[in-house]
Amino acid sequence: MNKHPLLSKLLIIGFLMALLAIPLAFVREAIAERTAYRDSATSEVARAHAGPQTITGPVLWLPYTETFLRTVKVDGKVGETREELVTEERVSIQFPKTLNTTGQLATETRLRGIFPVTVYTSQHASTGRFVWTEISPRHRSGQIALGQPLLLMGVSDARGLLSAPQLRLAGSVLPVGQAPRSAPLPLAARVDMAQLKPGAVLDFDLKFDLAGTGSIGWVPLADENSVTLTSPWPHPSFGGDFLPRQRSVSASGFEATWRVTSLSSQAQAQFGQRGEHASVPEQFSVSLGNPVDVYRLNERATKYASMFIVLTFAAFFVLEMVKRWRIHPMQYLMIGAALVLFFLLLLSLSEQIGFLSAYLIASIACIALLGHYLRHVLGGWRPGLAMSSLLVALYGVLYGILVSEDNALMMGSLLLFGVLAAIMMATRKIDWYSVLKTDSAAAPNPATPFNTAAAAPGAVGN
Repeated sequence: MNKHPLLSKLLIIGFLMALLAIPLAFVREAIAERTAYRDSATSEVARAHAGPQTITGPVLWLPYTETFLRTVKVDGKVGETREELVTEERVSIQFPKTLNTTGQLATETRLRGIFPVTVYTSQHASTGRFVWTEISPRHRSGQIALGQPLLLMGVSDARGLLSAPQLRLAGSVLPVGQAPRSAPLPLAARVDMAQLKPGAVLDFDLKFDLAGTGSIGWVPLADENSVTLTSPWPHPSFGGDFLPRQRSVSASGFEATWRVTSLSSQAQAQFGQRGEHASVPEQFSVSLGNPVDVYRLNERATKYASMFIVLTFAAFFVLEMVKRWRIHPMQYLMIGAALVLFFLLLLSLSEQIGFLSAYLIASIACIALLGHYLRHVLGGWRPGLAMSSLLVALYGVLYGILVSEDNALMMGSLLLFGVLAAIMMATRKIDWYSVLKTDSAAAPNPATPFNTAAAAPGAVGN
C-alpha cells in the first residue's frame, strides 16, 4: 500500500463507489415500490369510477341462416352421390358510411392517499349514415332466413355510462340495452326489419355521457370517420394508430380532430375476425396523464446517480493532487452517503410538494450539509465554498438533464466532455512519476489545519 499510494487511493475510492451502489439500489427499490403503490391507487379509483375507455361503433349486426343443398359421396359406393340439406349460421356486419362525433371532456383530480388520480366525464354526440346492402346467399340453391337485426355499440367499461345512450335511427327512437352474449359489442338496440330494404339510407344520431380514467379512444369503423374532442386539460398525449389531423394545445386546454377513412385503416377487417387469429382493431386515443410524473423523474435521476458520485469523487481526487489536500477515505464515504441521501430526500419530498420544489429543497439541504462539512475537512470556508459551488453546478446540470428528456443524451455527453477537459487542464502540469514515488518531495499544503494535523502519525482531519 505504501509503495504505491496513488494506486491504493484509487482502489479505495473505487471500492467506496461500489459500496455506495448498495444504498442506491435500495433507493431504486423504494421508487419501484412507490410507483406500484401509485398504480394500485389508480386501479382502485378506476374500479370505483371507470377505467380507460375505447368507444366502438355503432354497427348494424344481423344474424341469419342459409339453408342449401350439398352434394356428397355415398360411403362404400363408388360413383354414387346424394344431396343433403345443410343449414349454416352466419352474421352480416354492415358499417356506417359516415360517422361524425363531437365530444367535450372535463377532468377532475381525486386523491387516493397521497396519490392524485385524474378522472374525467365526457359528453358525446354522433351523427352518421348507413346504406343497407342486401344479403345474398353464398350458394346457388341457398335460402336466407333473417334473424333479429341489432344496432351495436360498445365502450370498454360500461360502468362509465352515466345514463342510457339516446339513439335515433331513420327517425325512430330506439332504446339501448345489453346485447346478447353472441354479439361482439356489449350494447344493442333492436332494429325494425322493415327498415332494412336494399339501398335504404338510414341516418342516425347518438348521444351519451361517459366517465373514465386515464385515456379515451375510438375505433374507426365507418368508411369516413371524424372525431372532434375539446377539453380544458392542458397536457394531452395523443396515441394509438392515428394522430389528429388538426390540434391546438394551450394552457387553457386542447382541441383535436381526427379524420380516418376505411382506406387507411384495417379496423373493419379486424373487427370481423374471430378465434385465435383475431387482433385488436386499430384505434386512436388521447391520454390525460400527468406530464411531470415524479416517479419517472426520480427513476431517471437515480440512473445518473452513479455518474454523479463518480464526478464528485473525481473532482475531489483531482483537487487532492493539484491543491495537495488530504481527504481520508472515511470522509469520501461520508460525502458519498450525503449524495445518496439526496435521491431519497428527492423521492419523499416530490410525492408531497412536486418535483421542482423537492429538487430545490433536497439539493440546497445536501449542498449546505456538504459545504459545512467540507469547510472543516479542507480547513477553511474558501475551499468549502469552492467545492459547494462545484456541487451547485452538478445539481443544476443534473436537473437540466432530467427535465430535457429529448436532449438528455447531448447534455450528458457535453457534461462528461467538460469534466474530462477540466481534469486534463487541472492536471496538465502534474509530474505523475513523482506522484507515484513513495518518497515524493511534494509535501501537503500546510495552509490547512487538516494537512498540518495529517503530518503527525495517526492524525485525523477536523
